[in-house]
Amino acid sequence: MVKNELHIVGIDAAPLWIINRLSKKYGLEGFQSIMHDGKLGNLESTLPPMTGAAWPSIYTGMPPSKHGLMDFFTINRDYEKQLVYFNESVSEPFWVTLSKQGKKSLIITPAMVVRPIRDPNVDMVTGFPLQAKFSSDKVKKESVKYGFFGEPDIENGIKAGSISFEEASKRFSESIKKRASLSKSLIKKGNYDLSFTCFTETDRLQHFALSRDDWEALLYPLYKEISDFILWLINNTGAKSSERSIMLVSDHGAQPIYNKFLINSWLINNGYAKFKENIGDVALTYGPREKLMSNKALRKIYDKMPKTAKSLALKMISSSGVPIKEGTYSRMHDFDLDMGNTRAFASISNDPVSMIWINDNRFSEPAVKQGEKALLKKELIQKLKGLKTEKGEKLINNVTDGKAYYGRTNMFIAPDLLIEARKGYTIDVFNYSPKRIFMKPEPAKSGDHIREGIFGFMSQDSKLSNDARMVNSVLDIHNMVMDVLSRNRRNVYKQQ
Repeated sequence: MVKNELHIVGIDAAPLWIINRLSKKYGLEGFQSIMHDGKLGNLESTLPPMTGAAWPSIYTGMPPSKHGLMDFFTINRDYEKQLVYFNESVSEPFWVTLSKQGKKSLIITPAMVVRPIRDPNVDMVTGFPLQAKFSSDKVKKESVKYGFFGEPDIENGIKAGSISFEEASKRFSESIKKRASLSKSLIKKGNYDLSFTCFTETDRLQHFALSRDDWEALLYPLYKEISDFILWLINNTGAKSSERSIMLVSDHGAQPIYNKFLINSWLINNGYAKFKENIGDVALTYGPREKLMSNKALRKIYDKMPKTAKSLALKMISSSGVPIKEGTYSRMHDFDLDMGNTRAFASISNDPVSMIWINDNRFSEPAVKQGEKALLKKELIQKLKGLKTEKGEKLINNVTDGKAYYGRTNMFIAPDLLIEARKGYTIDVFNYSPKRIFMKPEPAKSGDHIREGIFGFMSQDSKLSNDARMVNSVLDIHNMVMDVLSRNRRNVYKQQ
């Protein structure tokens, strides 16, 4: 009996243009084999195109409105951000579906999956953004053997200047090599129907490197290790009794970033949003406020305070700042806004595709009546589409109606508008200036996201290879996995 075998390589934020450029310059044999003997093309991501929303759509075939993750955060009725992770009890990933069919899976560091599954048919190491956890002592023992404990914390060192870009590249490529070695060892021992290994280091470094002149030299070692792993899968998997397929997938792509649009500055300066009393007149005190919001003990005390006490505490912290000077920028948060007098605000997605909420009765301090909402939305769309860059170019490529994209979801309070900036720009929800709506990106935003990720496929089954041409979106991946491995072979690539 022929056994179907699938090996998936996930590469966070990998775009086709980077793979093509590095393959042409350095001859990455693994990627070149997929290009020559299979398919490698673009894959449309979610809106916004980012890890929190797109990987769960890959796992489940569901849009964000159904699996519940529109980003790393959602926002509640009281304007508070809630951190969210993938929840398999809400939407079933392909490895759970396969387990019910008696199929065995190896799942190594799937992004947004932070709780290890307890299933005899699934061996798992959990993934970004939390520390790696293990589904069994057997898997943990193998991870220890290869010195792999999840993606290393290098980003803070780069920001602090204690780790050079060259050292970061070296450490990230070493991390990829350890993860690949762990996967290879378990694949050889496990007789799996499915293996899925997700590499997230690429996204981390691309955020810092893509607008640098030496970005190719910095990223090459990472893509070289992944290419070597792909080549190993091609040469060492699929016995005579198996039909082996290899899939490459990324959640979104990446681009160099040269400028930032301060969307809340624009909303505030145009009268759509308003600061609380005194806050707009000072450079918001970053250090003390961030300590309050990030320290678990302090945040626990703050969260239990009455609203009046919260407002007083934040006012005291903010009023200890210094006056804003023309051309300077200050840090802001949603809680700095006077929501009773704010009609629209941007939040959560600090990305080339950002989000605006209209402050209606979904929130605790609405400033917009239902009858006013449609007109306000139309006005915002018109003004956003008319914005120009400092060079006089069109700034906003597209504005998508949130209701049209998310539907009537009950999973979260959906944004009303999704705003996509032109190439080379990202949209910032955290910085404010009373005079300017643009600023140069900080080092961690030297690269950011695009909607086009990658999908690659190579198979010993010619029918599957032909079917793979129908895969165009992250929403198609789940059904392609099922088509390769399910007992009842399907051929359906439509959004559920």
